[in-house]
Amino acid sequence: MSNQSVYKEVLLDHFHNPRNKGELDGMAMIKRGSNPRCGDEIEVGVNCNDEILTSVRFRGRGCSVCLASASIMTESTAGLERQQAQQLTQQVQHWFEDKNSDPPDDDALAALSSLRQHSARKKCVLLAWVALGEVLDCPG
Repeated sequence: MSNQSVYKEVLLDHFHNPRNKGELDGMAMIKRGSNPRCGDEIEVGVNCNDEILTSVRFRGRGCSVCLASASIMTESTAGLERQQAQQLTQQVQHWFEDKNSDPPDDDALAALSSLRQHSARKKCVLLAWVALGEVLDCPG
């Protein structure tokens, strides 16, 4: 089985069984993002304790790429220090904006690599990551 097939299966699994998707009641910080072209609307919520992301959740609707990316994002950032999560968010954005950049050092993000060749899907992939970046930039 090729890496592309494995990545597609991982993305489909995250789409059909999204992790950390649901209501954001009780979340300390929430930011919203939308992609009118695709109809994606995502809200990302975070709870922190001593600068550690204790909970990262999302809710919303969107295409399979957007929801799979949001699900992967929550798993990759929960438990990180706020600064580490900010750095990872910036790395993912740079990785998708610069085709010559190296991938972030996180194996869980490997499935997203298959989407880098589809520039039309970049905003779908990055929507939740941008919202998380905005949440983490807020004082709190």
